[in-house]
Amino acid sequence: MTPETVLDWEKAKAHFDGYRKIYQDTEGQPGVNTTLALRLTFDPIAVRYNTGERTRELYEDMLGVQ
Repeated sequence: MTPETVLDWEKAKAHFDGYRKIYQDTEGQPGVNTTLALRLTFDPIAVRYNTGERTRELYEDMLGVQ
């Protein structure tokens, strides 16, 4: 990503929310443990976004979840 690249926050949020929902939907199912990923990866990123952070690092973190 070049410095002049415009950060598409709607795209990043949609990507992040889509993957977060996948993990949330499978939480608690027998043989599946997504709690750790949700608490250690998704929740901290969501807090950063919800508190108003809009950095390139956060943008890349949001697009990097899978």
